[in-house]
Amino acid sequence: MNNENTPLLYQNEPQIRISGGLNAVDLLAERHSQGSNFLAYANIVCVVAGTGTLGLPFALKLGGWVGIAVLLVSLFATVYSSVLLIRCLYYNGQYRLSSYQEVGRHAFGEPGLITVWIFHTSFILGTPIMFLILAGTELKGLVDIDSITIQDWIWISAALIAIPFVTMKTLKEVAITSVIGALATCILVAVVIRGSILDLHNPEYENVSHSTIVLANLPTTIASISICFGGNIVYMHVEQSMRYPRSWNRVVTAALVTCSVLYLATAIPGYWTYGDKAKSPILENLPRDTVTYVGTVLIIIHVVLAGPILLTAFSLEVERLIDITEERLGNMERYYRTAVRLNIIVFCGTIACTVPYFGDFLSLLGALSNCTLIYVLPILCYWKLIGWKQMRWYELFWCAFVVTSGVFSSIIGTINAIKALKEDFDNDPN
Repeated sequence: MNNENTPLLYQNEPQIRISGGLNAVDLLAERHSQGSNFLAYANIVCVVAGTGTLGLPFALKLGGWVGIAVLLVSLFATVYSSVLLIRCLYYNGQYRLSSYQEVGRHAFGEPGLITVWIFHTSFILGTPIMFLILAGTELKGLVDIDSITIQDWIWISAALIAIPFVTMKTLKEVAITSVIGALATCILVAVVIRGSILDLHNPEYENVSHSTIVLANLPTTIASISICFGGNIVYMHVEQSMRYPRSWNRVVTAALVTCSVLYLATAIPGYWTYGDKAKSPILENLPRDTVTYVGTVLIIIHVVLAGPILLTAFSLEVERLIDITEERLGNMERYYRTAVRLNIIVFCGTIACTVPYFGDFLSLLGALSNCTLIYVLPILCYWKLIGWKQMRWYELFWCAFVVTSGVFSSIIGTINAIKALKEDFDNDPN
């Protein structure tokens, strides 16, 4: 494909012409019925800067202080791949692709579609499952009633998530809750910073140790950190819900930089204070006082608000595939949609109750799906759809580095996470 036709120039072109057509069609024109840039920004922050934040001190415990460098490199790699992924949606200049799966199909045919679908589904369902595990665990600690188990609290959390998930049809509607969720995340980070400072002189953590780098655990560290940037599974829907799609690059960059500031503010003091005794989630280390309880409540609020965003993105794909539309079903569309979404919630709740180990499940999710979805597939699809010849040598080198790191971390990180989960099951007295 010639450079003049690539999406690299879309932001500088007022129109994108349909091949062979008489009229010009601007695929990135203002969408008057869609949401603002701020809502898109809040949507991304709410999804991305969430429960992964609470696992960062533990990720540094695994890999050492080098995890800070890994986090910053991951930021640049994620912004870069997010821009490439959205450009792939408009690669032919004729119409916008509707999903990550379609990008995979247009790039590599049916094998590409199946590959993207497997990794996409594992993450977009795995993250709400992780949310449910976290919420159930924290609710058990917050309201310690012997007759109510962690599994019971997981189902209560699932019921809370089901309310906005079932009642709000699209991401544009769910985005309103994202603002509240993003604010809850910011306050939660402040709670972690405060707790870490208070525990600096706690005798329990007086002799903790720190590592500069632990090579054996580096792939798991990369995988765990990748979960902190796992938003590209909803980026297509967020971009579609934007009134000004040409602002995508600025919006996603601002959102991911905001998330990274929150990550650094959590990771550095958390690992500095707790060192080799850091837990995941870090809330388990913090002083058990009123402020920490407030932080626990906030993470539960975040789970209830962020979970529906991911689940809605998945449900919209399912509803599109089985043609649940008002045009075909009329008034019955709402009932079919409700049935589909309730089944999705039940599935997520069942898995969360079966594997209620937050830290190691987070590592598995990051390694198994996130490394591939964020670092590998966007670049490979871009090369296939638009081409690599127009890239400069250093950009090609950067792409090769990102893809290689993603593949290596995915394989080794998955193996390590599965071993850790096996130990969890073996050591579980229940």
